[in-house]
Amino acid sequence: MFRGKSIGVVVPAYNEELLIAKVIQTMPDYVDRIYLIDDCSSDHTFEVAAEYLRDSRLRLIQHQHNKGVGAAITTGYRQALNDNIDIIAVMAGDNQMDPNQLLKLLDPLIEGTVDYCKGDRLSRSELTKGMSRWRRAGNLILTRLTRVSSGYWTLQDPQNGYTAINRETLTKLDLNKIYPRYGYCNDLLARLNVLGAKILDVQIPARYGEEKSKIQYGSYIRKVSLLLLRNFFWRVTHKYILRH
Repeated sequence: MFRGKSIGVVVPAYNEELLIAKVIQTMPDYVDRIYLIDDCSSDHTFEVAAEYLRDSRLRLIQHQHNKGVGAAITTGYRQALNDNIDIIAVMAGDNQMDPNQLLKLLDPLIEGTVDYCKGDRLSRSELTKGMSRWRRAGNLILTRLTRVSSGYWTLQDPQNGYTAINRETLTKLDLNKIYPRYGYCNDLLARLNVLGAKILDVQIPARYGEEKSKIQYGSYIRKVSLLLLRNFFWRVTHKYILRH
């Protein structure tokens, strides 16, 4: 528990046998449940994670087929809702998200000022330390496109997967409709906007180490750009036409 609220963390993992142990080992003590979703890894991610089942907080789930990071996160979300967790965060299985920064995402949710918090590495140059120029440029392009698509016009760093959401907001989302692969975070923002959810960017420095990105940014930007275009028309239709 943290400040009277139960805290769950969803950890999507795909081929993270070298790093997943660090993620589990460094999970803060105030976290009540760790939902580790192995998305049908072809390495020993599941076996390494299973060695930590002595931690009573750990719930280990394995997809029988690779479904994508968005699908892995929604699997974790469903389990957290079943357990009546108050606030559900997401931390990647590649140890790229500093657990010491988690409190920054939780406090605004507990205070009730927002419904969804996400990390922001782009609003100040010092936060992007370690991020390649190509990655930074791609993120800036997608930030502008996602602002138009989602309707959150002051949004920063929509590709940041370090997030937290309150239970009330999560129950309103149709988890079956969330985009299943990379791009889920952009898709989720459009759906949150239609719900009228208040979101907050929280400045958290980029952290890079041993992990290797699985994103091919050239094809990724093209695919996500098409997703953002579809989401723009979906958002406008559902928020301004179908509701009237």
